[in-house]
Amino acid sequence: MKNHYDSVVDFVEAVPRSVNSIAICGTSYTDTGGIARVVEQQALALTKEGFDVEINTLTGDKDAPDGVTLHELGRFETTPYKELDKLLTPIVPDGWRFLSRMADIDLVITHRFPFSILSYLASRTKETTYAFWSHPSQSSDDLFDGVAKVWAKAQHHMETTNFTVSRADYVCAVSEESRSYIASKTGRDAIYVPNTVPDSRFEEVASKETIEDRYDIDPTDTVVLHVGRITPRKSIDKLVESFETATDAEEGYKLVLVGKENMDEYSTTVREKASDDVIFTGFVDDETLAGFYDRSDVYATCSLSEGWGLPLSEANRFGTTIVAYDSIPAVRSIENAVLAMDGNQNDFEAKLAETIGVHADHADRSEVEARDVDAS
Repeated sequence: MKNHYDSVVDFVEAVPRSVNSIAICGTSYTDTGGIARVVEQQALALTKEGFDVEINTLTGDKDAPDGVTLHELGRFETTPYKELDKLLTPIVPDGWRFLSRMADIDLVITHRFPFSILSYLASRTKETTYAFWSHPSQSSDDLFDGVAKVWAKAQHHMETTNFTVSRADYVCAVSEESRSYIASKTGRDAIYVPNTVPDSRFEEVASKETIEDRYDIDPTDTVVLHVGRITPRKSIDKLVESFETATDAEEGYKLVLVGKENMDEYSTTVREKASDDVIFTGFVDDETLAGFYDRSDVYATCSLSEGWGLPLSEANRFGTTIVAYDSIPAVRSIENAVLAMDGNQNDFEAKLAETIGVHADHADRSEVEARDVDAS
């Protein structure tokens, strides 16, 4: 096989064996999970091409796409108990039933541990072809302390150097950076298959007026958007700091943070740094999210560690200007992104200030022109 395919469909169609049935596996299938969105997009694309697709997950809180069966194997939904599912699933009845079901599956695409273990066993006992889909660009254990740090390091090992990954039939990665990284851990020549944004996801777009009315945004405001959970991995606190510095308390600017808050202490830190010009929306549905992409002037992220960076691709689909560090893989496929040097917050703030200044000037000119037209 080649070392690069443009889509998951192209990859599956290139697999030497005949593939009709596919199981896609990830630890969660929720509205707030980045990997869950990739799982959903793969299921949509493959189902559209006529493949028989099922999704396997530990926890799920949304419906699978039409024609796709959803199997939920886990028993816990909250941290830290849901981490027990990752440890116990391979040895409990739900795990055994998964292995039994794989006898009728041609290809299993696995995104996370513990499905890496189950899929490896299936490939050895059920003649199922096993593809591990790699996302990590680096370990995140430096974001945690104590037991959480140990667990983060162990999980990273299980998704990189463990033999259930290195001995997969195929190892795929969502970016060239992730491809190089997983290759360095496994010694395998990984296959690059980029994420894509299906058109069906954003068929409905909330109007700009709806977004402005619902979230108290003035039509003349310059809006900076970020999409993702409020977590240290995304460096949301640094983004808030940079926004406040770049705008220097001037009126007419809003930072909109679309994402779930599930880490109370970190959320408190972020909110303490935020002025009234920072809007926390929590989770929003796809129609509202599309409306935010359409209404926003700039999409900005201070994240330093992304396997891909799917929201950047989504923002680019709506023509939203993007400001990000040059280390984010998704920016490689985006023209005219405004890039700051990796990890240089001062450079990021300067790029953000310059970018929103251009938009603000444009908005001011449009308002003046509109007044001139009314006056005439």
